[in-house]
Amino acid sequence: MSRNTTLFLIVTFCGILLDLITKWIVFEKLNGTGRLVIIKRFLGFVCSRNEGVAWGFAQGRNNILIFFCITAIGAILWFYKTFDKSGIIPHIAFGMILSGAIGNLWDRIFHHHVRDFIDVHLGFGYHWPTFNIADALICVGVCLILYDTLFTKKQENPLTRKNAIS
Repeated sequence: MSRNTTLFLIVTFCGILLDLITKWIVFEKLNGTGRLVIIKRFLGFVCSRNEGVAWGFAQGRNNILIFFCITAIGAILWFYKTFDKSGIIPHIAFGMILSGAIGNLWDRIFHHHVRDFIDVHLGFGYHWPTFNIADALICVGVCLILYDTLFTKKQENPLTRKNAIS
């Protein structure tokens, strides 16, 4: 196993652990007590049970969402296997995405909903949908993949170039 594959597995494991531990702590300590303000009018923790997906779509369709999560995990692993992994960013990014998907799948299987708790207000009364560490890992991982794809210059191997001189 290569160092980069080991990095992918470590990021995946640590992301799952971080997600599940933070959900457990928040729901153990705050459940039924309301909102814990971290930064006034910006950030707080609140126990929220999401039976759907982003922005509350597909409420109450847990079995379909479990199937979707498993399919997404398969797609993540396929993309990881086929993606250009010449740098370390893809290993970290795919580890983050996979850990987020597994963390939310865990919730769907064992709690029949996703436990969200990060509550962000963006001023002027705008409230971002409540989310969790798994959701943040997925978003950051996707942003890293986009960054790596669009802005990281890859070294081209002249032997594999389409117009290489024979």
